[in-house]
Amino acid sequence: MNIYKKLSIAYYIGMILLLVGILFQLNDIPYAIILLIAGIIPLLGIRLFNFIKGKPENKRLHGILVMSALFLVGAIIAVYFNRSYWIIGVLITATLDIYVSLRKFGK
Repeated sequence: MNIYKKLSIAYYIGMILLLVGILFQLNDIPYAIILLIAGIIPLLGIRLFNFIKGKPENKRLHGILVMSALFLVGAIIAVYFNRSYWIIGVLITATLDIYVSLRKFGK
């Protein structure tokens, strides 16, 4: 199995952990913060990897994805401090991810 397949699997596992962590947080189920932290580590790492190693024509889009992940880190910090505005970070992340998904990556 090549490195890119392993990175894709780690990325999807991270996204699933983030989704479950957000659902746990919305329903006040304990241990949501652990799932969120476990999910953001591969997500942020792979987005930084893509920003550094990606094609030059895709740097802007990868930069937006890194910024999106940083807003998610801010949301996780807000969850840790039990602030109710954590959802704003999640909404900004979702908006930026949707924007990037509508853009075309260079071939």
